[in-house]
Amino acid sequence: MVKSHSQPSLSGIPEPHSESMTGIDLPFFHILAPASREAFLQSVQMVRFPRNHFIFQPEQIARHAYFVLKGAIRQFTLADGKEVVTRLVIEGGFSTAFYSFISQKPCFEYCQTLEEVEAISLSRREMERLCAEHIDIANLERKITEQYLIQEQERALSLQFLSAQERYEQLFKQDASILLRFPLGTIASYLGMSQETLSRLRAKNI
Repeated sequence: MVKSHSQPSLSGIPEPHSESMTGIDLPFFHILAPASREAFLQSVQMVRFPRNHFIFQPEQIARHAYFVLKGAIRQFTLADGKEVVTRLVIEGGFSTAFYSFISQKPCFEYCQTLEEVEAISLSRREMERLCAEHIDIANLERKITEQYLIQEQERALSLQFLSAQERYEQLFKQDASILLRFPLGTIASYLGMSQETLSRLRAKNI
């Protein structure tokens, strides 16, 4: 059995969720040796958050990273009182306040569930221990970090160099279900365009 834990909430109380990890198959399991996989499963927690729950917010320290099994999450910052969406996460995705999680300094962003979320939670302390004891987990951590940084760079480049139409098509090719699961305003902010522009693009591409 894995442990369960709760997080402070601004909009609801996360439901304790403790169950066997039998049957859980994360995308990266195939690169881990059996002993490393077992050590990983013994070190993580299964958590469930209700809809509209803030997993973290500015000035908190992100002490956990989350591998999403079910649900949808948005990460955003505030600029002049306006929400700027920086990351959309669904099943199979990874969510944390990356700067805060790595540095263990206060974060500057919000992470909010838009659907009920079930996730596997790994603490920074446990991650460091696993990486020190298992070279394949250390390699996995490096690959996840590289993927996160590449995604952030690709998004920054797309906002700078691609047209609204191209950004919309890029997201559609990445995962069309995102366009149905997230509110229009959230997607528009993530793509760096107005809701009116996004509405026109959606109508044009139906």
